Amino acid sequence: MAKKKKCPECPPPGAPGWMASFSDLVTLLLTFFVLLLSMANFDPIRLRAVSESLQQAFGVLESFPTVPIHPIIDLPRRTSDEQRKRQSMKDVEKVKEVVQTKNLEEAVKVEVTDKGMAIMLRDPVGFASGSADLREQGREILRDIGDIIKDNPNLRIRIEGHTDDVPIRSTRFRSNWDLSSARSLSVVELLAEQTGILPQNMSAVGYGEHRPLVPNTSPENRSKNRRIQIFVDYID
Repeated sequence: MAKKKKCPECPPPGAPGWMASFSDLVTLLLTFFVLLLSMANFDPIRLRAVSESLQQAFGVLESFPTVPIHPIIDLPRRTSDEQRKRQSMKDVEKVKEVVQTKNLEEAVKVEVTDKGMAIMLRDPVGFASGSADLREQGREILRDIGDIIKDNPNLRIRIEGHTDDVPIRSTRFRSNWDLSSARSLSVVELLAEQTGILPQNMSAVGYGEHRPLVPNTSPENRSKNRRIQIFVDYID
Protein backbone atom coordinates (compact mmCIF):
# COMPACT_ATOMS: atom_id res chain seq x y z
CA MET A 1 0.00 0.00 0.00
CA ALA A 2 1.42 3.34 -1.08
CA LYS A 3 2.38 5.74 1.66
CA LYS A 4 0.20 8.81 1.88
CA LYS A 5 2.04 12.07 1.08
CA LYS A 6 2.02 14.64 3.85
CA CYS A 7 0.41 17.98 2.95
CA PRO A 8 2.90 20.86 3.04
CA GLU A 9 2.55 23.06 6.06
CA CYS A 10 0.05 25.83 5.44
CA PRO A 11 1.14 29.42 6.00
CA PRO A 12 -0.07 30.95 9.26
CA PRO A 13 -3.21 33.05 8.98
CA GLY A 14 -2.97 36.86 8.86
CA ALA A 15 -0.78 39.40 7.06
CA PRO A 16 2.76 38.54 5.97
CA GLY A 17 5.60 39.38 8.32
CA TRP A 18 6.98 42.28 6.29
CA MET A 19 3.74 44.21 6.77
CA ALA A 20 4.58 44.94 10.40
CA SER A 21 7.83 46.70 9.48
CA PHE A 22 6.14 48.51 6.63
CA SER A 23 3.35 49.71 8.93
CA ASP A 24 5.90 51.03 11.42
CA LEU A 25 7.67 52.91 8.63
CA VAL A 26 4.43 54.48 7.39
CA THR A 27 3.47 55.47 10.92
CA LEU A 28 6.85 57.14 11.47
CA LEU A 29 6.58 59.01 8.18
CA LEU A 30 3.08 60.15 9.05
CA THR A 31 4.29 61.38 12.46
CA PHE A 32 7.16 63.22 10.80
CA PHE A 33 4.93 65.03 8.32
CA VAL A 34 2.39 65.89 11.00
CA LEU A 35 5.26 67.45 12.99
CA LEU A 36 6.33 69.47 9.95
CA LEU A 37 2.77 70.57 9.39
CA SER A 38 2.36 71.70 13.00
CA MET A 39 5.49 73.85 12.71
CA ALA A 40 4.41 75.56 9.49
CA ASN A 41 2.45 78.80 9.15
CA PHE A 42 -0.38 78.74 6.63
CA ASP A 43 -2.69 81.35 5.27
CA PRO A 44 -6.09 79.87 6.22
CA ILE A 45 -7.81 81.31 3.14
CA ARG A 46 -5.24 79.86 0.77
CA LEU A 47 -5.27 76.54 2.63
CA ARG A 48 -9.04 76.26 2.33
CA ALA A 49 -8.93 77.03 -1.38
CA VAL A 50 -6.29 74.35 -1.97
CA SER A 51 -8.21 71.84 0.17
CA GLU A 52 -11.45 72.35 -1.74
CA SER A 53 -9.63 72.11 -5.06
CA LEU A 54 -8.15 68.75 -4.05
CA GLN A 55 -11.50 67.49 -2.83
CA GLN A 56 -13.10 68.41 -6.15
CA ALA A 57 -10.30 66.73 -8.10
CA PHE A 58 -10.77 63.46 -6.19
CA GLY A 59 -14.57 63.64 -6.37
CA VAL A 60 -15.06 63.96 -2.62
CA LEU A 61 -17.55 66.80 -2.87
CA GLU A 62 -21.04 65.97 -4.08
CA SER A 63 -21.32 69.37 -5.75
CA PHE A 64 -19.21 72.42 -6.34
CA PRO A 65 -19.16 74.99 -3.56
CA THR A 66 -21.92 77.53 -3.86
CA VAL A 67 -19.63 80.39 -2.77
CA PRO A 68 -17.11 81.22 -5.48
CA ILE A 69 -13.46 81.39 -4.47
CA HIS A 70 -12.00 84.60 -5.75
CA PRO A 71 -8.31 84.95 -6.49
CA ILE A 72 -6.35 86.30 -3.54
CA ILE A 73 -4.67 89.59 -4.26
CA ASP A 74 -1.69 90.51 -2.12
CA LEU A 75 -2.16 94.16 -1.23
CA PRO A 76 1.07 96.09 -0.71
CA ARG A 77 1.83 96.50 2.97
CA ARG A 78 3.70 99.32 4.52
CA THR A 79 6.93 97.79 5.72
CA SER A 80 8.94 99.05 8.65
CA ASP A 81 11.61 100.34 6.24
CA GLU A 82 9.02 102.43 4.40
CA GLN A 83 7.65 103.81 7.66
CA ARG A 84 11.15 104.66 8.83
CA LYS A 85 11.95 106.37 5.53
CA ARG A 86 8.72 108.37 5.62
CA GLN A 87 9.31 109.52 9.20
CA SER A 88 12.91 110.50 8.55
CA MET A 89 11.91 112.51 5.46
CA LYS A 90 9.30 114.40 7.49
CA ASP A 91 11.83 115.21 10.20
CA VAL A 92 14.46 116.24 7.66
CA GLU A 93 12.04 118.73 6.12
CA LYS A 94 11.27 120.16 9.56
CA VAL A 95 14.98 120.54 10.37
CA LYS A 96 15.63 122.20 7.00
CA GLU A 97 12.85 124.71 7.68
CA VAL A 98 14.46 125.63 11.02
CA VAL A 99 17.89 125.92 9.38
CA GLN A 100 16.53 128.19 6.64
CA THR A 101 14.72 130.35 9.18
CA LYS A 102 18.02 130.92 10.98
CA ASN A 103 19.99 131.38 7.70
CA LEU A 104 22.37 128.56 8.58
CA GLU A 105 22.23 126.58 5.32
CA GLU A 106 26.02 126.70 4.89
CA ALA A 107 26.79 125.67 8.46
CA VAL A 108 24.13 122.99 9.04
CA LYS A 109 23.62 120.17 6.54
CA VAL A 110 20.91 117.54 6.87
CA GLU A 111 20.02 114.57 4.68
CA VAL A 112 18.05 111.32 4.72
CA THR A 113 19.96 108.08 5.32
CA ASP A 114 18.99 104.41 5.04
CA LYS A 115 18.18 104.29 8.76
CA GLY A 116 17.04 107.84 9.45
CA MET A 117 18.86 111.09 8.96
CA ALA A 118 22.30 112.66 9.29
CA ILE A 119 23.02 116.20 10.50
CA MET A 120 26.36 117.98 10.24
CA LEU A 121 27.28 121.11 12.20
CA ARG A 122 30.28 123.18 11.10
CA ASP A 123 31.63 126.64 11.75
CA PRO A 124 30.30 129.10 12.80
CA VAL A 125 27.70 127.12 14.80
CA GLY A 126 30.04 124.46 16.16
CA PHE A 127 33.03 125.11 18.38
CA ALA A 128 35.77 127.68 18.56
CA SER A 129 39.22 126.37 17.72
CA GLY A 130 40.60 124.29 20.59
CA SER A 131 37.35 124.48 22.56
CA ALA A 132 34.69 121.91 23.49
CA ASP A 133 32.11 124.55 24.43
CA LEU A 134 29.27 124.94 21.94
CA ARG A 135 28.66 128.37 20.52
CA GLU A 136 25.25 129.86 21.25
CA GLN A 137 24.06 129.35 17.66
CA GLY A 138 24.99 125.69 17.94
CA ARG A 139 23.12 125.32 21.20
CA GLU A 140 19.99 126.91 19.72
CA ILE A 141 19.91 124.77 16.58
CA LEU A 142 20.56 121.59 18.60
CA ARG A 143 17.65 122.40 20.90
CA ASP A 144 15.43 122.90 17.86
CA ILE A 145 16.57 119.60 16.34
CA GLY A 146 16.01 117.80 19.62
CA ASP A 147 12.47 119.15 19.86
CA ILE A 148 11.74 117.76 16.39
CA ILE A 149 13.04 114.22 16.90
CA LYS A 150 12.40 113.61 20.61
CA ASP A 151 8.79 112.49 20.12
CA ASN A 152 9.85 109.41 18.16
CA PRO A 153 9.75 106.52 20.65
CA ASN A 154 12.53 104.41 19.14
CA LEU A 155 15.64 106.39 18.41
CA ARG A 156 19.33 105.65 18.40
CA ILE A 157 21.50 108.75 18.15
CA ARG A 158 25.25 108.66 17.53
CA ILE A 159 27.26 111.87 17.81
CA GLU A 160 30.69 111.99 16.16
CA GLY A 161 33.28 114.66 16.90
CA HIS A 162 35.91 115.63 14.31
CA THR A 163 38.80 118.11 14.33
CA ASP A 164 41.35 119.45 11.88
CA ASP A 165 44.97 118.29 11.93
CA VAL A 166 46.39 121.18 13.95
CA PRO A 167 48.08 119.56 16.97
CA ILE A 168 46.70 120.46 20.37
CA ARG A 169 48.21 119.95 23.78
CA SER A 170 46.76 121.86 26.69
CA THR A 171 45.94 121.38 30.34
CA ARG A 172 42.43 120.29 29.33
CA PHE A 173 43.03 118.26 26.13
CA ARG A 174 45.96 115.97 25.48
CA SER A 175 45.21 115.42 21.77
CA ASN A 176 42.69 116.03 19.01
CA TRP A 177 41.12 112.70 19.92
CA ASP A 178 40.53 114.02 23.41
CA LEU A 179 39.12 117.28 22.03
CA SER A 180 36.78 115.59 19.53
CA SER A 181 35.45 113.24 22.21
CA ALA A 182 34.76 116.17 24.54
CA ARG A 183 32.88 117.95 21.76
CA SER A 184 30.63 114.99 21.03
CA LEU A 185 29.94 114.59 24.75
CA SER A 186 28.95 118.26 24.95
CA VAL A 187 26.28 117.61 22.31
CA VAL A 188 25.02 114.49 24.12
CA GLU A 189 24.73 116.36 27.40
CA LEU A 190 22.87 119.27 25.80
CA LEU A 191 20.36 116.97 24.05
CA ALA A 192 19.77 114.98 27.23
CA GLU A 193 19.44 117.96 29.56
CA GLN A 194 17.60 120.46 27.37
CA THR A 195 15.48 118.42 24.95
CA GLY A 196 14.43 115.37 26.96
CA ILE A 197 15.95 112.74 24.67
CA LEU A 198 16.71 109.66 26.73
CA PRO A 199 20.45 109.38 27.52
CA GLN A 200 20.39 105.60 27.03
CA ASN A 201 19.49 106.17 23.38
CA MET A 202 22.59 108.25 22.67
CA SER A 203 26.29 107.56 22.25
CA ALA A 204 29.32 109.77 21.62
CA VAL A 205 32.58 109.08 19.83
CA GLY A 206 35.60 111.17 18.87
CA TYR A 207 37.66 110.61 15.72
CA GLY A 208 40.12 113.48 16.07
CA GLU A 209 41.63 114.49 12.74
CA HIS A 210 41.56 110.97 11.30
CA ARG A 211 38.37 111.20 9.20
CA PRO A 212 38.66 114.49 7.31
CA LEU A 213 36.07 115.50 4.71
CA VAL A 214 38.71 117.34 2.68
CA PRO A 215 42.52 117.53 2.88
CA ASN A 216 43.79 119.80 5.62
CA THR A 217 45.66 121.99 3.17
CA SER A 218 44.11 125.40 3.87
CA PRO A 219 42.29 127.30 6.62
CA GLU A 220 39.03 126.89 4.68
CA ASN A 221 39.46 123.10 4.48
CA ARG A 222 40.39 122.87 8.14
CA SER A 223 37.22 124.77 8.98
CA LYS A 224 35.18 122.17 7.04
CA ASN A 225 36.85 119.32 8.91
CA ARG A 226 36.04 120.79 12.32
CA ARG A 227 32.54 119.44 12.65
CA ILE A 228 29.97 117.47 14.62
CA GLN A 229 28.02 114.75 12.82
CA ILE A 230 24.77 113.46 14.29
CA PHE A 231 23.26 110.21 12.99
CA VAL A 232 19.64 109.64 13.99
CA ASP A 233 18.47 106.05 13.43
CA TYR A 234 14.79 105.21 13.58
CA ILE A 235 14.47 101.60 14.74
CA ASP A 236 11.52 99.23 14.97
